[in-house]
Amino acid sequence: MALPFVGSSYETFDGDASRSRSVNLYLAAMEAPSKAQFVLASVPGLIQRAAGGAEVRGCVDAGGRAFFVAGATLYELASDWTLTSRGTLSASTGPVSMAWGLSQLVIVDNPRGYVLRLASNTFEAITDEDWPGASGVDYLNGFFSFVVPGGQQAYVSAIDDATAIDALDYVSAERVPDDLVGQIVVFGEQWLLGSQSSEVWSASGAVSADYPFSRNNGANSDVGCLAAFSVAQLDNGFMMLGRDRNGGGMVYRANGLQLQRVSTQAVEQALSASTDLAAAVAWVYQQDGLTHYCLNAPGVASTWCFEASTGQWYERCDLDGTGELAQGRVTHCMYAHGRTVGFDADGYVYELSRTTYTNAGDPLVRMRVSPNEVTPSRDRQFFAEFVADLTTGESPQGAEYYAELSYSNDGGKTWGNWIARSVGKVGEYFPRLLWTRLGMARDRVWRLRYSGNTAFNIVSGVAR
Repeated sequence: MALPFVGSSYETFDGDASRSRSVNLYLAAMEAPSKAQFVLASVPGLIQRAAGGAEVRGCVDAGGRAFFVAGATLYELASDWTLTSRGTLSASTGPVSMAWGLSQLVIVDNPRGYVLRLASNTFEAITDEDWPGASGVDYLNGFFSFVVPGGQQAYVSAIDDATAIDALDYVSAERVPDDLVGQIVVFGEQWLLGSQSSEVWSASGAVSADYPFSRNNGANSDVGCLAAFSVAQLDNGFMMLGRDRNGGGMVYRANGLQLQRVSTQAVEQALSASTDLAAAVAWVYQQDGLTHYCLNAPGVASTWCFEASTGQWYERCDLDGTGELAQGRVTHCMYAHGRTVGFDADGYVYELSRTTYTNAGDPLVRMRVSPNEVTPSRDRQFFAEFVADLTTGESPQGAEYYAELSYSNDGGKTWGNWIARSVGKVGEYFPRLLWTRLGMARDRVWRLRYSGNTAFNIVSGVAR
């Protein structure tokens, strides 16, 4: 029978209902007639390019100049991967918010604010007597917008000058009596995100001369933000880890002016293991025209990633010190100098490359676990062979890599030994990989993995 072998990650209810996992493989839709409607494509590998020496806390591409904060230092990243210190913050831990305007880069390290003047590279703290502190910053129509920590207020700077604050230039998001968690500007709209509600503000029809945006009363939502740094822009919208009055731990995507749940039960059950969902951090990258939203939550064993065109989830993982799968190392990402640049909690700077097949020299394990293969009455099934259509013949000269198959006869609770098959030496383009004499089971689950330093994509898997 033909398995639904190519698919997304969807392991639910401790695996009793579904064991399906895609690790370091994402579902890609074919846009023209092809051998299959979907394939599982490998995530980009990592090339280590530089080291900031401390936890990377935030990053931004500011009109062609790339900046990131590592520890207490603001660095500029040049196109040749060299780093230049541009300033020093007072604190050295926790995420920072960054935004840029015509002449300034602004960093908010709750509750402090800093400005780098882009023309002179002069770095200074925001010390205006009306500065109330901030938990986040964004930019819209010439104004830097800030959120007051632990309250309902948002305020703006003078035009293109974050160091000039007027105590009257504020507004309260008071439709619901919840505190603001964060904000984001997308498609010319300012979203003020409370803990249990969201409001959209527009630059048209300003409510007063003091605050240049007005509330769009037709775009209010009773969905709030659970983690300020899970909010990330992609395409013409954004995604975030959210909650409502009845519970939290769901991922939402802005569809126009509405927030829609896009996480699955499998994703939500995985996130429920987090030790601190409010500390979750998201990063976004684009590869081959596809946009990926990746969410790191403390205590969760995988980085959960959402590919926007298919609406499907997969997992990004590294190997820990014992060789087990663990959450991916990348915590922040930006597109700068024509490259996708990633950062980790140890301060390393990486290039994400679709033609690199390791994580900075460590194995990039790509693994697919199938859904449970059962009959409606749980009849015993006999399996003579398993056939996989996947990448072959790409091993470098003098090397030979192997794909490994194992299977479970009890729905994925225990597994048999790995059975290796060569994916071919260089130029040996096999039409298929074949495993035979695979026994019988009432609840069979298949597991296919590959750790070789070559391309690896899965077109199909068939058991007979």
